[in-house]
Amino acid sequence: MKNTWRRRAMALACTAAATTLVLAGCSGDDDSDGGGGDNSALLGEPKAASGDPIEFVFNTTGDKAPAYTHETEVGNATVSYINEYLGGINGRPIKLTFCYDDIQAAKARECANKAVGSKAVAVLGGSPSNPDSVTAVTSPAKMPYLVVVGGGQSTLTSPNTYALSNSVGALLGQPAFIAKEKGIKKVAVLVIDAPLATMPFKALGGMVKANAGVELEVIAVPPGTADMTPFVQTAVKSGAGQIHMVGDEPFCTPIFKAIGSLGVKLPITSLSNCVSEDAAKQIPGGYPATDVMVSADKSADSDDYKLFKAVLDKYGVGADQEDGFTAYWAILSLQRALDGMTGDISRSTIIERLNKMPEPVVMPMQNGGTFQCGTKPVAITPNVCSSDVLSAELKSDGSLGEVKSLDVTPFFKMPGQ
Repeated sequence: MKNTWRRRAMALACTAAATTLVLAGCSGDDDSDGGGGDNSALLGEPKAASGDPIEFVFNTTGDKAPAYTHETEVGNATVSYINEYLGGINGRPIKLTFCYDDIQAAKARECANKAVGSKAVAVLGGSPSNPDSVTAVTSPAKMPYLVVVGGGQSTLTSPNTYALSNSVGALLGQPAFIAKEKGIKKVAVLVIDAPLATMPFKALGGMVKANAGVELEVIAVPPGTADMTPFVQTAVKSGAGQIHMVGDEPFCTPIFKAIGSLGVKLPITSLSNCVSEDAAKQIPGGYPATDVMVSADKSADSDDYKLFKAVLDKYGVGADQEDGFTAYWAILSLQRALDGMTGDISRSTIIERLNKMPEPVVMPMQNGGTFQCGTKPVAITPNVCSSDVLSAELKSDGSLGEVKSLDVTPFFKMPGQ
Protein backbone atom coordinates (compact mmCIF):
# COMPACT_ATOMS: atom_id res chain seq x y z
CA MET A 1 0.00 0.00 0.00
CA LYS A 2 2.82 2.37 0.89
CA ASN A 3 4.53 1.80 -2.49
CA THR A 4 1.23 2.36 -4.30
CA TRP A 5 0.83 5.69 -2.52
CA ARG A 6 4.42 6.59 -3.38
CA ARG A 7 3.88 5.85 -7.09
CA ARG A 8 0.65 7.87 -7.09
CA ALA A 9 2.36 10.78 -5.34
CA MET A 10 5.20 10.74 -7.86
CA ALA A 11 2.79 10.76 -10.78
CA LEU A 12 0.83 13.65 -9.33
CA ALA A 13 3.96 15.59 -8.48
CA CYS A 14 5.15 15.19 -12.04
CA THR A 15 1.83 16.57 -13.23
CA ALA A 16 2.48 19.57 -11.02
CA ALA A 17 5.93 20.00 -12.52
CA ALA A 18 4.52 19.77 -16.04
CA THR A 19 1.92 22.38 -15.10
CA THR A 20 4.65 24.70 -13.89
CA LEU A 21 6.43 24.25 -17.20
CA VAL A 22 3.28 25.11 -19.13
CA LEU A 23 2.13 28.02 -16.97
CA ALA A 24 5.42 29.55 -15.90
CA GLY A 25 7.60 28.39 -18.75
CA CYS A 26 10.61 30.58 -19.26
CA SER A 27 8.92 33.83 -18.30
CA GLY A 28 11.02 36.95 -18.33
CA ASP A 29 10.97 37.63 -14.59
CA ASP A 30 11.30 41.34 -15.25
CA ASP A 31 12.99 42.07 -11.95
CA SER A 32 15.85 44.28 -13.06
CA ASP A 33 16.62 47.57 -14.68
CA GLY A 34 19.12 45.99 -17.03
CA GLY A 35 22.13 45.86 -14.73
CA GLY A 36 23.85 48.93 -16.15
CA GLY A 37 27.51 49.88 -16.16
CA ASP A 38 30.64 48.15 -17.45
CA ASN A 39 30.77 44.71 -15.86
CA SER A 40 33.60 43.26 -17.97
CA ALA A 41 35.93 43.04 -14.96
CA LEU A 42 33.60 40.41 -13.50
CA LEU A 43 34.73 37.98 -16.19
CA GLY A 44 38.10 37.69 -14.43
CA GLU A 45 41.43 36.91 -16.04
CA PRO A 46 41.40 34.85 -19.24
CA LYS A 47 42.10 31.15 -18.73
CA ALA A 48 41.84 29.39 -22.05
CA ALA A 49 40.96 25.72 -22.36
CA SER A 50 42.92 23.50 -24.74
CA GLY A 51 43.10 19.95 -25.98
CA ASP A 52 40.36 17.63 -27.18
CA PRO A 53 36.90 19.10 -26.67
CA ILE A 54 34.22 17.56 -24.48
CA GLU A 55 31.08 17.34 -26.59
CA PHE A 56 27.54 18.06 -25.40
CA VAL A 57 24.16 18.33 -27.15
CA PHE A 58 21.69 21.05 -26.16
CA ASN A 59 18.04 20.40 -27.00
CA THR A 60 15.90 23.50 -27.46
CA THR A 61 12.84 24.58 -29.42
CA GLY A 62 14.54 26.54 -32.22
CA ASP A 63 13.70 29.96 -33.58
CA LYS A 64 10.91 28.62 -35.81
CA ALA A 65 8.84 27.75 -32.76
CA PRO A 66 6.41 30.39 -31.39
CA ALA A 67 7.63 29.75 -27.84
CA TYR A 68 11.29 30.25 -28.75
CA THR A 69 13.61 31.79 -26.20
CA HIS A 70 17.16 32.74 -27.11
CA GLU A 71 18.84 29.68 -25.62
CA THR A 72 21.06 29.27 -28.69
CA GLU A 73 22.56 32.74 -28.42
CA VAL A 74 22.95 32.57 -24.64
CA GLY A 75 24.26 29.01 -24.81
CA ASN A 76 26.99 29.91 -27.30
CA ALA A 77 28.01 32.90 -25.19
CA THR A 78 28.16 30.73 -22.07
CA VAL A 79 30.39 28.15 -23.74
CA SER A 80 32.72 30.87 -25.02
CA TYR A 81 32.96 32.32 -21.51
CA ILE A 82 33.70 28.92 -19.97
CA ASN A 83 36.30 28.05 -22.59
CA GLU A 84 38.06 31.41 -22.54
CA TYR A 85 37.82 32.43 -18.87
CA LEU A 86 37.18 29.30 -16.78
CA GLY A 87 39.50 26.84 -18.52
CA GLY A 88 36.63 24.73 -19.82
CA ILE A 89 36.13 21.55 -17.84
CA ASN A 90 39.38 20.35 -16.30
CA GLY A 91 41.27 22.38 -18.87
CA ARG A 92 39.44 20.93 -21.88
CA PRO A 93 37.12 23.07 -24.02
CA ILE A 94 33.40 22.45 -24.33
CA LYS A 95 31.94 21.80 -27.77
CA LEU A 96 28.19 22.40 -27.84
CA THR A 97 25.87 21.23 -30.61
CA PHE A 98 22.28 22.43 -30.69
CA CYS A 99 19.37 20.26 -31.76
CA TYR A 100 16.00 21.92 -32.44
CA ASP A 101 12.66 20.19 -32.00
CA ASP A 102 10.17 22.94 -33.03
CA ILE A 103 8.03 21.92 -30.00
CA GLN A 104 7.37 18.53 -31.59
CA ALA A 105 7.74 15.34 -29.57
CA ALA A 106 8.88 13.35 -32.62
CA LYS A 107 11.67 15.82 -33.33
CA ALA A 108 12.68 15.81 -29.66
CA ARG A 109 13.06 12.02 -29.85
CA GLU A 110 15.04 12.45 -33.05
CA CYS A 111 17.36 14.90 -31.26
CA ALA A 112 17.85 12.39 -28.46
CA ASN A 113 18.61 9.55 -30.87
CA LYS A 114 21.17 11.69 -32.69
CA ALA A 115 22.80 12.55 -29.38
CA VAL A 116 22.98 8.90 -28.33
CA GLY A 117 24.62 8.02 -31.65
CA SER A 118 27.14 10.87 -31.42
CA LYS A 119 30.35 11.46 -29.46
CA ALA A 120 28.47 13.69 -27.00
CA VAL A 121 28.77 12.74 -23.33
CA ALA A 122 25.52 14.37 -22.16
CA VAL A 123 22.37 16.12 -23.30
CA LEU A 124 21.39 19.46 -21.77
CA GLY A 125 18.16 21.43 -21.77
CA GLY A 126 17.05 24.75 -20.35
CA SER A 127 13.27 24.88 -20.64
CA PRO A 128 12.69 22.14 -23.24
CA SER A 129 9.26 21.64 -24.75
CA ASN A 130 9.33 17.83 -24.72
CA PRO A 131 11.74 16.67 -22.01
CA ASP A 132 9.93 13.37 -21.47
CA SER A 133 10.44 12.48 -25.14
CA VAL A 134 14.17 13.05 -24.73
CA THR A 135 14.30 11.11 -21.47
CA ALA A 136 12.55 8.13 -23.06
CA VAL A 137 15.59 7.75 -25.33
CA THR A 138 18.50 8.91 -23.18
CA SER A 139 17.60 7.11 -19.95
CA PRO A 140 17.70 3.51 -21.24
CA ALA A 141 20.76 4.39 -23.35
CA LYS A 142 22.54 5.41 -20.13
CA MET A 143 23.20 8.89 -21.43
CA PRO A 144 23.02 11.70 -18.83
CA TYR A 145 20.32 14.28 -19.46
CA LEU A 146 20.26 17.45 -17.37
CA VAL A 147 17.51 20.06 -17.62
CA VAL A 148 16.67 23.24 -15.74
CA VAL A 149 12.88 22.99 -15.86
CA GLY A 150 11.79 19.39 -15.43
CA GLY A 151 8.99 17.71 -17.35
CA GLY A 152 6.61 14.94 -16.38
CA GLN A 153 6.97 11.59 -14.69
CA SER A 154 9.63 10.23 -17.04
CA THR A 155 12.01 13.16 -16.63
CA LEU A 156 11.58 13.46 -12.88
CA THR A 157 11.85 9.77 -12.01
CA SER A 158 13.85 7.93 -14.72
CA PRO A 159 17.50 6.94 -14.18
CA ASN A 160 20.33 9.04 -15.62
CA THR A 161 18.17 12.18 -15.67
CA TYR A 162 18.60 15.32 -13.56
CA ALA A 163 16.46 18.44 -13.02
CA LEU A 164 18.03 21.55 -11.52
CA SER A 165 14.85 23.36 -10.49
CA ASN A 166 12.23 22.38 -7.93
CA SER A 167 9.12 22.71 -10.10
CA VAL A 168 6.70 21.06 -7.69
CA GLY A 169 7.91 23.26 -4.87
CA ALA A 170 7.49 26.35 -6.98
CA LEU A 171 3.88 25.65 -7.91
CA LEU A 172 2.49 24.58 -4.54
CA GLY A 173 5.24 25.32 -2.07
CA GLN A 174 5.68 29.05 -2.59
CA PRO A 175 2.11 30.06 -1.59
CA ALA A 176 2.15 27.57 1.30
CA PHE A 177 5.48 28.89 2.59
CA ILE A 178 4.31 32.51 2.50
CA ALA A 179 1.06 31.56 4.24
CA LYS A 180 2.77 29.56 6.97
CA GLU A 181 5.21 32.42 7.56
CA LYS A 182 2.26 34.76 8.10
CA GLY A 183 0.32 32.31 10.27
CA ILE A 184 -2.36 31.80 7.59
CA LYS A 185 -4.16 28.45 7.58
CA LYS A 186 -6.02 28.63 4.28
CA VAL A 187 -5.11 29.88 0.79
CA ALA A 188 -7.68 30.34 -1.97
CA VAL A 189 -6.09 29.27 -5.28
CA LEU A 190 -7.68 31.02 -8.25
CA VAL A 191 -6.81 28.93 -11.30
CA ILE A 192 -8.35 28.30 -14.72
CA ASP A 193 -10.80 25.41 -14.75
CA ALA A 194 -8.71 22.89 -16.67
CA PRO A 195 -7.53 19.49 -15.36
CA LEU A 196 -3.84 20.18 -16.01
CA ALA A 197 -4.06 23.35 -13.92
CA THR A 198 -6.31 22.21 -11.07
CA MET A 199 -5.16 18.61 -10.59
CA PRO A 200 -1.84 19.32 -8.83
CA PHE A 201 -3.50 21.40 -6.12
CA LYS A 202 -6.35 18.95 -5.64
CA ALA A 203 -4.07 15.92 -5.65
CA LEU A 204 -1.09 17.18 -3.63
CA GLY A 205 -2.87 19.79 -1.53
CA GLY A 206 -3.52 17.18 1.16
CA MET A 207 0.19 16.45 1.42
CA VAL A 208 1.00 20.15 1.77
CA LYS A 209 -1.71 20.61 4.38
CA ALA A 210 -0.47 17.64 6.41
CA ASN A 211 3.13 18.87 6.38
CA ALA A 212 2.71 22.66 6.42
CA GLY A 213 -0.65 23.10 8.11
CA VAL A 214 -1.84 25.21 5.16
CA GLU A 215 -4.93 24.33 3.11
CA LEU A 216 -4.82 25.13 -0.61
CA GLU A 217 -8.47 25.44 -1.67
CA VAL A 218 -9.00 25.48 -5.44
CA ILE A 219 -11.43 28.00 -6.90
CA ALA A 220 -11.68 27.01 -10.57
CA VAL A 221 -12.46 29.82 -13.01
CA PRO A 222 -14.10 28.92 -16.36
CA PRO A 223 -11.98 29.82 -19.41
CA GLY A 224 -12.83 33.18 -20.93
CA THR A 225 -14.24 34.69 -17.71
CA ALA A 226 -14.04 38.48 -17.88
CA ASP A 227 -15.51 39.51 -14.52
CA MET A 228 -13.54 37.97 -11.68
CA THR A 229 -15.51 39.70 -8.93
CA PRO A 230 -17.65 36.66 -7.99
CA PHE A 231 -14.58 34.45 -7.68
CA VAL A 232 -12.72 36.90 -5.48
CA GLN A 233 -15.85 37.17 -3.34
CA THR A 234 -15.97 33.37 -3.10
CA ALA A 235 -12.34 33.37 -1.96
CA VAL A 236 -13.08 35.87 0.79
CA LYS A 237 -16.27 34.10 1.91
CA SER A 238 -14.40 30.79 2.09
CA GLY A 239 -12.44 32.12 5.04
CA ALA A 240 -9.14 32.12 3.17
CA GLY A 241 -6.46 34.36 4.59
CA GLN A 242 -4.50 34.59 1.33
CA ILE A 243 -5.18 34.57 -2.43
CA HIS A 244 -2.92 32.73 -4.86
CA MET A 245 -3.16 33.15 -8.65
CA VAL A 246 -2.04 30.60 -11.23
CA GLY A 247 -2.18 31.86 -14.81
CA ASP A 248 -0.91 34.45 -17.23
CA GLU A 249 -1.48 38.23 -17.43
CA PRO A 250 -4.89 38.09 -19.18
CA PHE A 251 -6.11 35.73 -16.46
CA CYS A 252 -4.59 37.49 -13.45
CA THR A 253 -5.10 41.16 -14.33
CA PRO A 254 -8.92 41.05 -13.94
CA ILE A 255 -8.41 39.32 -10.58
CA PHE A 256 -6.18 42.15 -9.39
CA LYS A 257 -8.81 44.65 -10.58
CA ALA A 258 -11.54 42.81 -8.68
CA ILE A 259 -9.41 42.69 -5.53
CA GLY A 260 -8.97 46.46 -5.75
CA SER A 261 -12.59 47.29 -6.47
CA LEU A 262 -13.78 45.11 -3.59
CA GLY A 263 -11.22 46.57 -1.20
CA VAL A 264 -9.81 43.13 -0.34
CA LYS A 265 -6.71 43.42 1.84
CA LEU A 266 -5.60 39.78 1.96
CA PRO A 267 -1.97 38.80 1.21
CA ILE A 268 -1.49 37.77 -2.41
CA THR A 269 0.89 35.32 -4.13
CA SER A 270 1.25 34.45 -7.81
CA LEU A 271 3.43 33.10 -10.58
CA SER A 272 5.73 35.58 -12.30
CA ASN A 273 3.93 35.47 -15.63
CA CYS A 274 0.79 36.73 -13.88
CA VAL A 275 2.30 40.21 -13.72
CA SER A 276 4.25 42.78 -15.74
CA GLU A 277 4.97 46.48 -15.82
CA ASP A 278 2.63 46.86 -18.80
CA ALA A 279 -0.23 45.09 -17.02
CA ALA A 280 0.32 47.23 -13.92
CA LYS A 281 -0.85 50.26 -15.91
CA GLN A 282 -4.26 48.60 -16.35
CA ILE A 283 -4.82 48.32 -12.59
CA PRO A 284 -6.03 51.44 -10.75
CA GLY A 285 -3.31 52.37 -8.29
CA GLY A 286 -1.06 49.59 -9.57
CA TYR A 287 -0.50 46.19 -8.00
CA PRO A 288 -1.22 45.60 -4.32
CA ALA A 289 1.51 43.97 -2.22
CA THR A 290 2.18 40.55 -3.77
CA ASP A 291 4.80 37.83 -3.44
CA VAL A 292 5.70 36.45 -6.86
CA MET A 293 7.39 33.14 -7.64
CA VAL A 294 10.33 33.82 -9.99
CA SER A 295 12.73 31.55 -11.83
CA ALA A 296 15.90 33.61 -11.41
CA ASP A 297 17.32 36.48 -9.39
CA LYS A 298 17.86 39.30 -11.87
CA SER A 299 18.15 42.02 -9.26
CA ALA A 300 20.20 44.91 -10.62
CA ASP A 301 22.51 44.85 -7.58
CA SER A 302 23.18 41.11 -7.81
CA ASP A 303 26.80 40.30 -8.72
CA ASP A 304 25.55 37.03 -10.18
CA TYR A 305 23.25 38.87 -12.55
CA LYS A 306 25.98 41.39 -13.39
CA LEU A 307 28.24 38.50 -14.39
CA PHE A 308 25.50 37.11 -16.63
CA LYS A 309 25.13 40.53 -18.25
CA ALA A 310 28.91 40.78 -18.68
CA VAL A 311 29.00 37.41 -20.45
CA LEU A 312 26.22 38.46 -22.81
CA ASP A 313 27.87 41.82 -23.51
CA LYS A 314 31.23 40.20 -24.14
CA TYR A 315 29.86 37.87 -26.78
CA GLY A 316 27.34 40.17 -28.43
CA VAL A 317 24.07 38.87 -27.01
CA GLY A 318 21.48 41.64 -26.71
CA ALA A 319 19.44 42.55 -23.64
CA ASP A 320 16.32 41.44 -25.52
CA GLN A 321 17.76 37.93 -25.67
CA GLU A 322 18.15 37.42 -21.93
CA ASP A 323 15.12 35.13 -21.96
CA GLY A 324 17.53 32.35 -22.92
CA PHE A 325 19.13 32.46 -19.46
CA THR A 326 18.09 28.86 -18.80
CA ALA A 327 20.89 27.80 -21.17
CA TYR A 328 23.39 29.75 -19.04
CA TRP A 329 21.92 28.12 -15.93
CA ALA A 330 22.20 24.59 -17.34
CA ILE A 331 25.64 24.80 -18.95
CA LEU A 332 27.41 26.71 -16.18
CA SER A 333 25.87 24.49 -13.48
CA LEU A 334 27.11 21.35 -15.20
CA GLN A 335 30.57 22.87 -15.71
CA ARG A 336 30.74 23.62 -11.98
CA ALA A 337 29.58 20.11 -11.11
CA LEU A 338 32.10 18.35 -13.36
CA ASP A 339 35.12 20.60 -12.91
CA GLY A 340 37.65 18.91 -10.67
CA MET A 341 36.74 15.38 -11.74
CA THR A 342 39.65 13.01 -12.05
CA GLY A 343 40.06 10.54 -14.87
CA ASP A 344 38.10 10.36 -18.10
CA ILE A 345 34.95 12.37 -18.67
CA SER A 346 32.43 10.08 -20.30
CA ARG A 347 28.74 9.31 -20.12
CA SER A 348 29.25 6.76 -17.38
CA THR A 349 31.59 8.91 -15.28
CA ILE A 350 29.24 11.91 -15.54
CA ILE A 351 26.36 9.75 -14.33
CA GLU A 352 28.51 8.47 -11.50
CA ARG A 353 29.50 12.04 -10.60
CA LEU A 354 25.95 13.40 -10.67
CA ASN A 355 24.46 10.45 -8.81
CA LYS A 356 26.87 11.02 -5.93
CA MET A 357 27.81 14.68 -6.03
CA PRO A 358 30.39 15.17 -3.26
CA GLU A 359 29.11 18.59 -2.23
CA PRO A 360 26.49 21.21 -3.12
CA VAL A 361 27.26 23.39 -6.14
CA VAL A 362 26.08 26.99 -6.48
CA MET A 363 23.72 27.62 -9.38
CA PRO A 364 23.87 30.89 -11.32
CA MET A 365 21.28 33.58 -10.59
CA GLN A 366 19.58 31.52 -7.88
CA ASN A 367 20.25 33.87 -4.95
CA GLY A 368 23.01 31.57 -3.69
CA GLY A 369 20.89 28.45 -4.15
CA THR A 370 22.72 25.17 -4.67
CA PHE A 371 22.10 21.79 -6.26
CA GLN A 372 23.38 18.37 -5.27
CA CYS A 373 22.03 15.58 -7.42
CA GLY A 374 21.71 12.21 -5.75
CA THR A 375 20.49 13.67 -2.47
CA LYS A 376 16.80 13.57 -3.51
CA PRO A 377 15.67 16.68 -1.63
CA VAL A 378 12.12 16.12 -2.94
CA ALA A 379 11.44 12.42 -2.50
CA ILE A 380 8.36 12.35 -4.72
CA THR A 381 10.44 13.71 -7.63
CA PRO A 382 13.81 12.01 -7.02
CA ASN A 383 15.59 13.54 -10.01
CA VAL A 384 15.16 17.09 -8.68
CA CYS A 385 18.56 18.25 -7.43
CA SER A 386 17.66 21.40 -5.48
CA SER A 387 15.41 22.33 -2.60
CA ASP A 388 14.86 26.09 -2.77
CA VAL A 389 12.46 28.16 -4.84
CA LEU A 390 12.63 31.91 -5.36
CA SER A 391 10.02 34.48 -4.40
CA ALA A 392 10.17 38.23 -4.97
CA GLU A 393 8.25 41.24 -3.72
CA LEU A 394 6.08 42.82 -6.40
CA LYS A 395 6.05 46.61 -6.54
CA SER A 396 2.97 48.58 -7.54
CA ASP A 397 4.47 49.39 -10.96
CA GLY A 398 5.04 45.73 -11.80
CA SER A 399 8.77 45.68 -11.14
CA LEU A 400 10.21 43.20 -8.68
CA GLY A 401 12.01 43.96 -5.44
CA GLU A 402 13.92 41.78 -3.02
CA VAL A 403 14.30 38.12 -3.98
CA LYS A 404 14.23 35.47 -1.25
CA SER A 405 15.03 31.75 -1.26
CA LEU A 406 12.38 29.48 0.24
CA ASP A 407 13.08 25.89 1.29
CA VAL A 408 9.76 24.16 0.65
CA THR A 409 10.94 20.54 0.66
CA PRO A 410 9.49 19.78 4.13
CA PHE A 411 6.02 20.34 2.66
CA PHE A 412 6.35 17.32 0.33
CA LYS A 413 7.33 14.55 2.70
CA MET A 414 5.42 11.31 2.31
CA PRO A 415 3.93 9.35 5.21
CA GLY A 416 6.58 7.54 7.20
CA GLN A 417 9.47 9.78 6.16
